[in-house]
Amino acid sequence: MKLETPQETPASDAGGQQAEAKSTAQNPMPAAEALARRLLELRARDACLSHEAMALPESTSRLTALTKARAENGQALKAIVQQGGWPSREAVGDEASTAALQVLLHAEDRELQLTCRDLILASVQEGDSLAIHGAYIEDFCCVLEGRKQRYGTKFDPALLRPYPIEDPDDVDERRRAVGLPPLEDQLQQLRGAAQHRT
Repeated sequence: MKLETPQETPASDAGGQQAEAKSTAQNPMPAAEALARRLLELRARDACLSHEAMALPESTSRLTALTKARAENGQALKAIVQQGGWPSREAVGDEASTAALQVLLHAEDRELQLTCRDLILASVQEGDSLAIHGAYIEDFCCVLEGRKQRYGTKFDPALLRPYPIEDPDDVDERRRAVGLPPLEDQLQQLRGAAQHRT
């Protein structure tokens, strides 16, 4: 994502350009395909090593491998962002942009996460990234900085409940606005997954 001032679009061309933008979001142009594949590979590596570490939680070697991979993935994502900005859905497609967000959330690089938060939120405002991506990274960074989250997407893994939420009575309205399900639904899903693991 490039943080440039958008130019006005002539009314006669607006429909065609909107259709082209929608097509690009779902089907990245060939120049972006390599980047999209790279992001998907980083996410797949994280998922594989995470599964292996969870299967044998007492294995320090597997945990070490996962930690090392996430650090390397963070460095790879940092290089991507420095070169071309945040890999938005307009740039690499929905799936690869989601993969980039997942890599970012696991990176354990505070500076990178805070920098990318601002890029993602700007991209959401411009319509280049999904609003739900903005919600996840905003909540993540709020908890990181010791502040209350807005959407309730960040959970305490030990207590299986969300970290403190700003204006909790209105949280489901905010969640609905960005495409998230009610908080209680997510809580039930999380608890069900935890019971399945045990």
